[in-house]
Amino acid sequence: MFGLALQTLRHRKSGFVASFLALFLGAVIVAACGGLMETGIRASAPPPRSGTGHAVVLFSPIEHEATRLVSLSAVFGGIAAMVVVFVVGSTLAVLVQQRMREMALLRAVGSLPGQIRLLVVSETLVIGALATALALAPGHYAGRLMLERFAEGGMVSPEIPYRAGWIPLVTAAGAALLAAVAAAWIASRRAALIRPAAALAESGLQRRWISAPRLVFALLCLAGGTALALVTALVMPGSVAASTAGPTAMLWASGVALVCPGLTGALIAVLRPPLRLLPGPACGLAADNVRARAVRTAGAVTPVMLATGLAAGLLYLQTTTDASARDAARDARTRAAVSAPVAVAPAGLADRTTVHGPASVTVGTAGAAGDRAERVVTVAAAPVAAAPVAAAPVAPVVAAPGGGARAASSGGGSADAWINFLLAGTIIGYAMISLVNTLVVAASERREEFALQRLVGATTGQVMRMMSVEALLVAVMGTVLGSLVAAATLVPFRLALDGRWLPGGPVWIYLAIVGLVTALTVVATLVPVRLALRVPPAGAPAAP
Repeated sequence: MFGLALQTLRHRKSGFVASFLALFLGAVIVAACGGLMETGIRASAPPPRSGTGHAVVLFSPIEHEATRLVSLSAVFGGIAAMVVVFVVGSTLAVLVQQRMREMALLRAVGSLPGQIRLLVVSETLVIGALATALALAPGHYAGRLMLERFAEGGMVSPEIPYRAGWIPLVTAAGAALLAAVAAAWIASRRAALIRPAAALAESGLQRRWISAPRLVFALLCLAGGTALALVTALVMPGSVAASTAGPTAMLWASGVALVCPGLTGALIAVLRPPLRLLPGPACGLAADNVRARAVRTAGAVTPVMLATGLAAGLLYLQTTTDASARDAARDARTRAAVSAPVAVAPAGLADRTTVHGPASVTVGTAGAAGDRAERVVTVAAAPVAAAPVAAAPVAPVVAAPGGGARAASSGGGSADAWINFLLAGTIIGYAMISLVNTLVVAASERREEFALQRLVGATTGQVMRMMSVEALLVAVMGTVLGSLVAAATLVPFRLALDGRWLPGGPVWIYLAIVGLVTALTVVATLVPVRLALRVPPAGAPAAP
């Protein structure tokens, strides 16, 4: 089977480039996180013992920064590893769906289910070994570059050197390879167990997508996302809720992806009738195509959902935190101005504040222990001038873990935000590249369909218009599902921060995400279609 796997890779180069790219970039990110973690562990290691056998205790801020670097790289690496597994699995699933006819023919000539699975796993092992081996050196330098950016942002001291040995590199390579093999084993399950006749029928039009293991994992992910959302909203105090908001986004994304064919079918049923009312044959044909190919359309909708959900969720986590901090600072300044000591000036001073009618004014002064002594002063009906009340500027107040409060420095907050945006941008960039990767593979699969359409009289422009409408439908369905994933993450987080439910931050961030995802979807769909249409219709089925 290993020799057959090598022959298959030779004749299906364009399809397996997608798997190689997803594995290579994922291994680079995981290796960079491993290098940062080892750097932090080495910098925070206990000091050497003195000559008397007693430890020399050195209280250095570098040790605290190194510990923070370890925790940050561990959290970021964990989320990145989950995204890598998700993306690689989605890519391999699309590739296996495209080869259902080939695997049905292998089964028909006597191949066993175990041999089919071994074939897919062997192909993935070859690609994974090459991708992870080439990713080790870029991963090492990516970790060094990220540490330099952390130092420039003020999160860690520039005195912490980058010290990453062979352990994180080998661990990252092993993790990426293990994720690829597991994804290949899962993706090849249905192709290996299905009957040859049914596989031949589904190679042209797949309809069945649900299975018992898939349903169980989907329910577990959705239940876990719901539980973490409740914990975030009801249990986690303040900004600590961010520690559960990130895993909540991944669980919701995983659960939605597992049931994406069903959700895609429901969205198609809603969007198809109004789409058919539009003029021109392209809209009606595109609506019929996505309805007939609902399961394979879901393979294109899933990366769009992942990119939209992760981008909106991770970016608005930081903007919501900033907005809640600004609101808390404004409320603190208001409370400080209201509770400041007020002096009632005698008559005859300049008239600044006028009180009409009898009123009661509560004047309070803070005691040494924080208790307030209050006096109620009754103001007569005649206008009484009061001295202006001036409130000193109040620094933003951030809740401390112990229930107290501390003044937040603007420099530290901006550094934390910059680091969070950097890490989120890395994961979002990988998700966007994987989006393009998967859509190119899905569009390239349909060369024979385009050739048949041209043989019966369709022009190149008509095919391009049909695929443009399909790409827009995929973008709309993916952004709707991704927005639901982001909302399920952000609403509990905002409730934990200040009791509100709308995420904080400018609307243009969401519009930019939707615009970028839509543009990438359309371009990644139309470019391979245009290249496929350059081949004469008679030679398209034989094209590699």
